[in-house]
Amino acid sequence: MKTVLLIGMLGLIGLSACQQEFEPIDYGHDACAHCKMTIIDKRFAAEIVTEKGKAYKFDDLACLLKYTEEEHFNSTGTILFVSDYTNPDHSFLDAHQAVYLHSGIFKSPMNGNFAAFASAKEAAPFKDSLQNDLLKLEDLGPNE
Repeated sequence: MKTVLLIGMLGLIGLSACQQEFEPIDYGHDACAHCKMTIIDKRFAAEIVTEKGKAYKFDDLACLLKYTEEEHFNSTGTILFVSDYTNPDHSFLDAHQAVYLHSGIFKSPMNGNFAAFASAKEAAPFKDSLQNDLLKLEDLGPNE
């Protein structure tokens, strides 16, 4: 009976290790998967979580974009997260649902200069002052 219970517990632990969920970033300690710099600025952080639950963390959305291109990263089954520029201390956004602005005023760590927002309404004050178009993830590229 103890053996069956032990095997069951180990199975549950193994299953929980492969769950596909956001892994919190340890700012000041975690390194960017692309450029290897320490992730410090909460406004620009991003993360990929694979289908098997492995998390890749980035200090700049530009690093995430370059990483996926250079590593021929298969996006099937992955989840992409981005920090909300106007609310970086709260939950990350689904990168496919977020809207983006690209401008030098954002001064992101690796000069990608993308800012992610939860909605067009949240981005409106920046968009209007920059006279810039809102972008979706599909519009962004490693050479933006």
